Amino acid sequence: MSSSSYFKFAVILIASLIIWTLRDFLLLIICSLVISNIVCNLCNQIQKGFKIPRPLSLLIVLAIISVIVISIFILVLPPFIKEFNELLIDIPNGLSRINILLNENLNNLNKLFYGEESESVIDVFELINNIVTIPDASTIAKALQDSFMNLINLAGNLGSGFLKMIFVLVVSLMISLEPNQYKENILLIIPRNYRNKFRNILDKCNIALANWAFSMVVSSLSVGLLSLIILSILDVKYVVSNALIAMVLNIIPNIGPVISAIFPISIALLDNFWKPLAVLGAYIIIQNIESYIIMPSIMKKKANLLPGLTLISQFGFTFIFGPLGLILSLPLAVVIQVLIKESIQEI
Repeated sequence: MSSSSYFKFAVILIASLIIWTLRDFLLLIICSLVISNIVCNLCNQIQKGFKIPRPLSLLIVLAIISVIVISIFILVLPPFIKEFNELLIDIPNGLSRINILLNENLNNLNKLFYGEESESVIDVFELINNIVTIPDASTIAKALQDSFMNLINLAGNLGSGFLKMIFVLVVSLMISLEPNQYKENILLIIPRNYRNKFRNILDKCNIALANWAFSMVVSSLSVGLLSLIILSILDVKYVVSNALIAMVLNIIPNIGPVISAIFPISIALLDNFWKPLAVLGAYIIIQNIESYIIMPSIMKKKANLLPGLTLISQFGFTFIFGPLGLILSLPLAVVIQVLIKESIQEI
């Protein structure tokens, strides 16, 4: 290898190390770009439809998004807090009912095998309490200290997450104000001979992201509507709130639908024993319909995302970037697919 080859290899290695070190920051930038892309496309549609200036269309989009977010919080948060408190209150009562049921059945079996005059079976919960040792004062103090430290760490993580969210929103808003100017500034670092080609690639990435956003909106609305219908049939409380949770969390691949099922299942536990199983089965059916019928048909027509690339991107970006990487795995996969196709055509 010549000296120039060693130099190129060293530059690539150093650049890779810098990117890996700054991967969390770069992911926040990518998140900002995805949000600004959605906002800009909505602004363009409103601007073309109503023939109004861009600042006014941006203001309308931001107002609509703010109303939607605030409405979701108002509809979801109060029922969630109320049901959580009811669950905490009802857990001891539920355990008592389970204890009575177990003891009655055990006593009936005991009388069946040993006669009516046999002694009653010992209380199940009393037996558990006798087996479990009561911790001493030092153990309790250490547990409290660990809990306090965990609360401090949780508060720190929440504060850090809040600052990251503010950063993403501010950067998204700044890019949305003048997207073309930012795009042209990025093109300045590209060699002049490749700028037109790279500009076309950016335009195709923009179209691909717009198609992905449309697909996700249709998929989430479908999941929310199916949840609304099935939960209404099962007579689960707070149907609208549960449908909104399912609709919003549908954006998170794989994990989102699982998390969205926790709240309605918890609410169903307050009614009877069969309803949580029915809710779980309903959410499994909804998820299968979304995964194998709704989303593939939409993505094939709009984003045309390859299934293998989707799976690889979900595992890869989650491994590298964590939970936020999982959320952004699909839009990143869409962009990567466009880049791969354009690179192959160029070769």
